[in-house]
Amino acid sequence: MRTTLNLDDELMQSIMKVSGMTNKTEIIHQALSDFLAKLVRENIKNAYGKLNFDLDVREYRDRELTQHPAR
Repeated sequence: MRTTLNLDDELMQSIMKVSGMTNKTEIIHQALSDFLAKLVRENIKNAYGKLNFDLDVREYRDRELTQHPAR
């Protein structure tokens, strides 16, 4: 998707210098990818303690054996 952006020239030059990247599109793609990954991690961390997995392995095994007896 083609988009026009107004970017801080000093910031872009600093990123190019530190990262070694020379393509602005590559830098924007990397930044967006990193930002998305950060948001996903935050959503997973925020879900901690909100999901209840009351899992009893023995109960699960017994249920599996009952539903799918050995052939």
